[in-house]
Amino acid sequence: MKFRRQALRHLEAPEQLDDVIKLASVPSWLITVAMAVAVGSAGVWAVHATVPRVVQAAGVLIHSNGVSAVDAMIGGQVVKVWSAADQRVAKGTPLYSVEQNGKITIVNAPWDAYVVAWLVSEGELLEPGTPVADMERLDTPGDALQAVVFVPAAAAPLLQPGNRVTVVADAVPTAVFGTLSGTVTDVASFPETERSMRAFLGSGADVRRLLGAGSVIRVTVPLLADPDSASGLRWSKAAPPFQLNSASAITARFTIATEHPIDWLVTR
Repeated sequence: MKFRRQALRHLEAPEQLDDVIKLASVPSWLITVAMAVAVGSAGVWAVHATVPRVVQAAGVLIHSNGVSAVDAMIGGQVVKVWSAADQRVAKGTPLYSVEQNGKITIVNAPWDAYVVAWLVSEGELLEPGTPVADMERLDTPGDALQAVVFVPAAAAPLLQPGNRVTVVADAVPTAVFGTLSGTVTDVASFPETERSMRAFLGSGADVRRLLGAGSVIRVTVPLLADPDSASGLRWSKAAPPFQLNSASAITARFTIATEHPIDWLVTR
């Protein structure tokens, strides 16, 4: 009965909503230790960690001779175009035929080459010297597909032979096949112009995309080779089961230095 009376009095008592609830406080020394550990870890990371400094630019995959325009040697009407664009042809393979004064002349490929684009069509009248096709020469000994990158002129002084490069091919899924890699061998001394770029890449190249950043410098990057790959290039994950077209669009990332995060504070 004694405990019952106490329980009833407790129920009849008003709720003590205005009482202050005391929470257990975190010891001040524990907060100090946690902050010291956090600051110390950040300091060690800033001093010893390395972060790559990267310059990114657009370019193309192409052979060292670039793309050359094949001009008509004789005038007349184009009767037949024998090869298609985006096709490899061997030296001596018929390219197109021309009719002049009732006589048909077949014009053959002057070298082993890749037909980048046709500049004429069947039925068209030609004058001697008229550009007929853009072709990429493939018969130079030891000549492999390489990356030619057009770097904004403001960033070009940061580059030098020996800089490592990671290349992403726009036509190849990176998640599946990965990236290409190489090393800078040449940085041009003078900016490119639209005319000089078309002379190297051909008349059909998307030069405006490459000049989007303004004045650009040509940078040459030979890529790691893999003779067992269809593209002839070494991929970081797996080689794609197809060849890359000449002048395939790429994005190159140049590692120009490795820095410690502490340098960002010291140099400012």
